[in-house]
Amino acid sequence: MNNEILPGEMRRVISRRRFLEYVAFGTGLLAWPLNIKAETKHYLIVGAGIVGTAIAYALEQAGEKVTLIDKDFPAAHASGKTFAWINATYPKQSFNYHLLSRLGVNVYQKWDAHLELKINWKGSLEWFKNNDENQNMLKKVEVIQSFGSEAEIISKEEALGYEPNVLLNQNFITRSPRDGVINPVQAIKKMIQGIKNKGGKVIFPAEFLELTTNKGGVIAKTSHGLIRADKIVYACGTGSNLVAQGEYLKPSTPGLIVTSKPFKQTINKILVGPGVHVYQRRDGVVILGEQGKPPTNHDQRLSQRPEQFPNQPLSIEHGQRIVKLAANFIPKFKDLLIEKVEIGWRPLPLDGKPVIGFLNKYEYLATMHSGISLAPIVAELVRDELMFDVKSELLNDFRPQRFL
Repeated sequence: MNNEILPGEMRRVISRRRFLEYVAFGTGLLAWPLNIKAETKHYLIVGAGIVGTAIAYALEQAGEKVTLIDKDFPAAHASGKTFAWINATYPKQSFNYHLLSRLGVNVYQKWDAHLELKINWKGSLEWFKNNDENQNMLKKVEVIQSFGSEAEIISKEEALGYEPNVLLNQNFITRSPRDGVINPVQAIKKMIQGIKNKGGKVIFPAEFLELTTNKGGVIAKTSHGLIRADKIVYACGTGSNLVAQGEYLKPSTPGLIVTSKPFKQTINKILVGPGVHVYQRRDGVVILGEQGKPPTNHDQRLSQRPEQFPNQPLSIEHGQRIVKLAANFIPKFKDLLIEKVEIGWRPLPLDGKPVIGFLNKYEYLATMHSGISLAPIVAELVRDELMFDVKSELLNDFRPQRFL
């Protein structure tokens, strides 16, 4: 096998042939070694966001016993207040992170087919107002192109062919044709139904409080009572440091998501423009997400980590501020009416990359910023690590031990 080192930051050598096998066949290593599986085990998954629910779903579909709990309700936090963009775009610069993200898109297409997730594979266009930032983006796109990414640089004229209603101030635009958007709340509901159909339990509200181990398993104390399991998976998003008793995440930052009332079809793709990212659903509803931080005069109030505004007028005021950013390059959106504005608090790993792996024999951690993009691929990899006591080389760069 040719062990030529591919471009990018790599701690392990993955051959170009092996890389192409991964991309062509989805997860490559993930053919189930069913002949080594001895008996059905019980897994407790803490956190019913998209990552935790996907892990529970993958385990239950593979014949394992699953209990999924959430301290509030499914999709209550980051997964339910997100831009919901599935991508493997240029900010994911290390080769292994980019590879995992590309495989995430592949596995999503498989899950889309059997769960009928109705993902809209729109593709995306991205550019910056500032020339220096735009040039930096173009250089990073060249890096992921060297990894085999389908992302490309197109001209302003080509971009206008896709989006005639958009004003573009740059001559070169990044196009990522494989990007998609999903309704994560509906996706989580479908996975939960699949879990229940196989006999799995979904319990909420049930807050995880304490863990003890006994011979061959764990006993979790929850607000719902004691739950015994063979192993436990923490997929708690921003709560990971507390629940897993470690320092894996830096302080969370808020992201504002605006949902409009239905509007005449105006844009076709996911647009990542100056100050805001935006797409339009099939039903005409426009989803907008703010880039960067909210104004600094809100720092004190945000220190309490609210998930909604104290009153409707303030909510609409912030929503209109974000809509105005979009209307700078989509003029028709000046007439957009706001349905709701949500505050999502995002898990932010210390080095920006996912944190996935065993903490010890019984406890497993899975937390990441790109939960929407990575949920199915992570679920399948975690499933196999849990069931078969194997370690996936695809996850070697993302182990929690790097922070110890």
